[in-house]
Amino acid sequence: MLRIGDFAKLSQVTVKALRFYEEIGLLKPTFVDPTTAYRYYSPHLLSHLRQILALKELGFSLAETSSLLQTDLSDEQMRGIMQRKRAELSQRIALARVQLAQIDAWLQQLPAAAETAEPPIVLKQTSSQLVASVRATIHKYEETDELFDELQRHLRRYGRTGQRATIWHACAERSDHIDCEALILVSDRVPESRRVRVYELPAGTAASVIHQGDDEIIEQSYRVARRWIKAQGYALAGPNREVYWPAAHAQADVGGLTEIQFPIFIGPKPIAAGN
Repeated sequence: MLRIGDFAKLSQVTVKALRFYEEIGLLKPTFVDPTTAYRYYSPHLLSHLRQILALKELGFSLAETSSLLQTDLSDEQMRGIMQRKRAELSQRIALARVQLAQIDAWLQQLPAAAETAEPPIVLKQTSSQLVASVRATIHKYEETDELFDELQRHLRRYGRTGQRATIWHACAERSDHIDCEALILVSDRVPESRRVRVYELPAGTAASVIHQGDDEIIEQSYRVARRWIKAQGYALAGPNREVYWPAAHAQADVGGLTEIQFPIFIGPKPIAAGN
């Protein structure tokens, strides 16, 4: 048998790690001298230790590793565990890519921040959201208020209300008509009508910019966002949205807040955004 120091050198694991594994019951020495308290390890424990280290490298916690090694699992059960761990790691990688993109965005904006008053662009994960919706072709942006009035009348029948938002399927600046979908964010489903649709907006990733002030100058924020998306090489994943924050109107010296969201694709290699 090997003393703990020799076993540590042979396995390339620190003595401190071996003592910790013993403490949590993950790898116990073969024999502990009652007089000297020296710990001795049988060479066959090297195989058990390699399993621990291999599972650790795969991203399993020590608690998960302990459970796996103490359970007699079939090949099918182990395959299922590995597939779940793979899915978990894939989600972490996707989140890390979003965070890296946010860092890159901030780094690019830092030099310009001292020279311009352009609003910052951030990548954000949007959650799925239940909405009540009316979509119509309108001639002027002001007609959106009529769509919201129609939605509110419908929701009041069921004692519901919520935050306002819009999806601009086609805008006057880029089309010969305005295709507007007025939304009210709701917490639970209500009956639909011939004009009102209730559905769930899917979760995703969006380039987000907060516009403060009147609608007359909102196009400036749009230009900043489009320029940033193009510079980052992202592809649009759908029409842009606006989310309205009415609480800001309570302050006389502060204009309304509108969050502009451009849904985008996030992947290993961002591709060029469409025009």
